[in-house]
Amino acid sequence: MAVVKVSNVSRLVTEEILHQLFSLIGPVSRLTLQTESGDSQDATVEFADPASTAPALHLSGVELGDRALYVTEESPQQPRTSSIHALPLANAAAVAQLARRPPHAPLPASIAAHIPPSILHTDPVKAEEISRTIYVGNIPCMVGDQELMDFFSACGPVAYVKMAGDGVQPMRFAFVEFVDVDVALRALQMNGAVLRDRALKVNRSKNAINKPGGAPALLGLAGAATMAKVQPMVTG
Repeated sequence: MAVVKVSNVSRLVTEEILHQLFSLIGPVSRLTLQTESGDSQDATVEFADPASTAPALHLSGVELGDRALYVTEESPQQPRTSSIHALPLANAAAVAQLARRPPHAPLPASIAAHIPPSILHTDPVKAEEISRTIYVGNIPCMVGDQELMDFFSACGPVAYVKMAGDGVQPMRFAFVEFVDVDVALRALQMNGAVLRDRALKVNRSKNAINKPGGAPALLGLAGAATMAKVQPMVTG
């Protein structure tokens, strides 16, 4: 059965908009959207090809409207839940902005000096991502990825936020990837800024956010461009 369940769907989102989004993964044979009491909706998406189910799970965490989607696989034997913390929170508009860019130019020497040489000389794409990414430590355990994205959006457009830690410990850490290197450099000045009751520790990242088969890679340029068109439909 090639079915996924989608929860935490914004009430701004229509069946047509969801159909457009999931059709980027593969042909959708059936989609139903249920509006229950509360401020969100639930949906069931059935694909024509069972191979589309796994890639669709990577849309979990993608912002659509005023909230992030949670996508899980529906299985009659044993439901498998896709942990929202296993994937980074993606800002669809910022990701689409990245997708429209021309091929990356070589990094300036002042930026390249902070990239691990093993990555800089073997994986220029990952090196460029690292140049736009910061490490954030000492995050209060009650802070979620959306709150952290909103906090650092004061510096400029945020593309991804990846939280780490189990939320049980008093502190967590995260990686924040911006659209531009200049924005990431600006964000470094947030070191010591207070979020809730803790002073954040902000440093350059030595790692890129892992996006294994994630939405941007799966959807490609056309898909990201479509998401950029879909997003304004739900933000008014």
